[in-house]
Amino acid sequence: MSDFWEGKDPCWVLLECSKYVYLNCPAYLFPERPCWETAYTQCEILLGVEKNCKSCKVYKLYEDVGSTIEVDSSISSTKNSR
Repeated sequence: MSDFWEGKDPCWVLLECSKYVYLNCPAYLFPERPCWETAYTQCEILLGVEKNCKSCKVYKLYEDVGSTIEVDSSISSTKNSR
């Protein structure tokens, strides 16, 4: 599998995560997919950040770059209705 983050600043860099946080984060451990496709990132677990990809700066920057699944059906239906 290819690395989704290859040639891009990964979420843990853009969000300035500590190495103690990102080294245990599924977004870091599974680089073949974007963070918004990863269940229970360290942002959610440790920081209590509600998963709202649509408002996240990482998602906004990379959403059209090769996501393998839709984040949620409401985003998908909003995009399709334009």
